[in-house]
Amino acid sequence: ILCAMWASASLSGTVAVGSSLATLTLASLVASAILLSASFSRDQVKYNREEILDRFRKKYGDNLDYVRGLFIVTMSPFVIMYMTLSMINQLVRRVGVNPCSQPSTDSNEPNHTASIFTIRTRKHIEKMKSWDRSRVLTIAVYWGIAYMILQVICAQLTIVFLSWLIDKTADFGLYAVTGIMMGVGAVMFLLPPVPGVPVYLALGIVLTAQGHQTVGWIGAIFYSTGIGLVLKLIASALQQKMIGENLSHFVSIRQFVSVNSNMMRAMKLVLKRHGLSVSKVAILIGGPDWPTSVLCGIMRLSLPQIMLGTTPVVFLIFPTCLTGALLFMASLETESGNPQFPWVGTAAAITASLTAMVQFGSMIVAAYYLERAADKCKDEIEAIEIDQEVKEADDRDELMRNCYKAVTQWRVVPLFMKTMLLSSLAMITASCYMVQFFASMCFIEHSLTDSVQYNLGGNPLNIFLPLGWVAIGLFSAATMFLWMFCTWGKAQARKRAVSETSVPIIA
Repeated sequence: ILCAMWASASLSGTVAVGSSLATLTLASLVASAILLSASFSRDQVKYNREEILDRFRKKYGDNLDYVRGLFIVTMSPFVIMYMTLSMINQLVRRVGVNPCSQPSTDSNEPNHTASIFTIRTRKHIEKMKSWDRSRVLTIAVYWGIAYMILQVICAQLTIVFLSWLIDKTADFGLYAVTGIMMGVGAVMFLLPPVPGVPVYLALGIVLTAQGHQTVGWIGAIFYSTGIGLVLKLIASALQQKMIGENLSHFVSIRQFVSVNSNMMRAMKLVLKRHGLSVSKVAILIGGPDWPTSVLCGIMRLSLPQIMLGTTPVVFLIFPTCLTGALLFMASLETESGNPQFPWVGTAAAITASLTAMVQFGSMIVAAYYLERAADKCKDEIEAIEIDQEVKEADDRDELMRNCYKAVTQWRVVPLFMKTMLLSSLAMITASCYMVQFFASMCFIEHSLTDSVQYNLGGNPLNIFLPLGWVAIGLFSAATMFLWMFCTWGKAQARKRAVSETSVPIIA
């Protein structure tokens, strides 16, 4: 799902491929679930489900709260609907309108008093009550914040800025535009949330527009692809050496990225191998641009080997630049007002879909090989030296983590702070649903080939419609409420830690 979110944000502005990718991913998940359900009997499904869940708990027990948080922020409206229907169902059973309905109480329970929910729903609720609810709800809000940043900052504002840049450089020469795009692209690559695909798409539009009369259409497409590759390699080197290696001097940063975790050491094991391999290339291409390169710097990996492994990104850059070129060609008209190239609209959709396949596919392959390395290369991973400074920092923070967990147990959290956290969750869920399902009511449709002057009245913020501003407001309020809850929790944890040790805890 996270892969789909990143790919969707990367492909915004390309003939709605981003939305199509998200829809296709969701449909694939639903179809897979239906197919698996239809392939087994009820007993087999129950047995296999329990076996799979048991293995999943053993392997990912520490990370299950992240899955639960994602479930809450994406499905909470449906959970509320499910509970409402359960209440209606239980009411019908208690009234006795339908003599064939199931009993409203469980004969195995010592107290036969009927609840407002059905037996099955009560079991689900009891299961959810066993969760660390404060932690799960906090993670759910963080998921929503990440989604809003990707879909609003990355997807919308990046496209607006690049379309403005395309418009401003329309009258410049090829080499002047190349220099401008190289500089702007390098700066954008240095921003953590900005994906690379919109930059390649802009290169395909701008450099093809300026270069097709000089080097021809095919030459302009290959020229933009070459510039995109050079830009990516330069940006990756800057991210790795200038940002990543400088950040590696800070223990808190290495601790934050969990350099001692099995997944990070598996990633280091794959990336430090010399030469090219499918796993290495998939991680470097499929991973988010800024985080992947910066992590390479934090882990002090060889720059030439990382550059070599990054070079196959040309297979992502080429279809993206080709899509940009086709989008520019689609905007050209003859003197009579007819499209000069009537076939390019369909071709652009095909090449954009190819870009999505490369981007999304490389993410899936990267995840597969990381998981495989973690499972199959345990001895090699264990042989990788542990960062002792990070381990000591983790040990020092263990008391604070335990204290924070203790003071944020749902049963001891004050009503006011519970309200803050639940309000934060409600607001971030509402904003995410608005942006995802009512995008046409939140944003003016704007692509890289549109003019900011004509489409947005010269003001980039005009891309937000009234409902879009409501979503932004809810997002901001949810972030503030979450910050208040976490600040309260940390303050209470420090008080508890001080009471449990004679050593003062530094904030």
